[in-house]
Amino acid sequence: MSDACIDYAVSIHALPELSIPEIEKALAELLRVLKPGGVLRLALPDLRLSVAAYAEGREEFFKIEPDAAQTPDGRFIRHILWYGYTRTLFTPDFTRELLEAAGFLDVRTCGFGTTESPFPEIVQLDNREDESFFVEGSRSEDDRSTSEYNAAVVQPPPITVSEIVHLAPNDDVRGHFRIEQSGSTLELIGWVLAVDAAVDQVMVVSGGTVVARSPAVLERPDIGQTFPEVEGADTCGFKMTLEPMGEGTSNLLIQAELRDGKAAPLGELQVQTARRKRKGLFGFSR
Repeated sequence: MSDACIDYAVSIHALPELSIPEIEKALAELLRVLKPGGVLRLALPDLRLSVAAYAEGREEFFKIEPDAAQTPDGRFIRHILWYGYTRTLFTPDFTRELLEAAGFLDVRTCGFGTTESPFPEIVQLDNREDESFFVEGSRSEDDRSTSEYNAAVVQPPPITVSEIVHLAPNDDVRGHFRIEQSGSTLELIGWVLAVDAAVDQVMVVSGGTVVARSPAVLERPDIGQTFPEVEGADTCGFKMTLEPMGEGTSNLLIQAELRDGKAAPLGELQVQTARRKRKGLFGFSR
């Protein structure tokens, strides 16, 4: 689609299925195709409403099939994560932060079926009033600012994985991982089994700080066939997305946290990246 070609765009509960890096790219693309003064309207599930309903015991708020969860906690978690399809949760303040970082101006919260934009028809797709909030943001009237912003800010930083060291199997765990690069992010994919104590989660550590973590619960039937005697071997997979947020070289330690409190190494990564913001890596796990 060409630059500056549409008056307004509407998205109804679509962004939750994207990761935060993917949302940033999507918002940049939406800003690009809007005409100067064009408007983006978003309807998003309001995390605050779900938390309030959970705290007040209003289980009828959660749109979950009766046999899908046996407890209020299960209904709450399945609702906000929508059976695993939801990758990002939203509140109005967080959405404002995302829109303004993407270059949108005059970001405001709107009511169901109401708009402050010059396009009254923009509200025609509004639905799910009981669980949503509505936000609008505008593209600058200055046509030059958006292309300059996209070229200077939104382009993904270069990433180079300069070294990968596998440290498992060892006395505590057996496992393996691989790295896949997708645009400005890295996918860490693998599996892990403990020798004695069960694995609680897999963590990525940078400079002594945990920057990403994920439970090892993904289905791995191939590992189950290889280690049929090990309980849970068929669901020992993990997957994490790492997004670089700094510049220079980062040394990352990948380790399994065992349920007896011990940490066992899986491997090490050395990543080189460049970006204008703070140094280091910040990880998003899923």
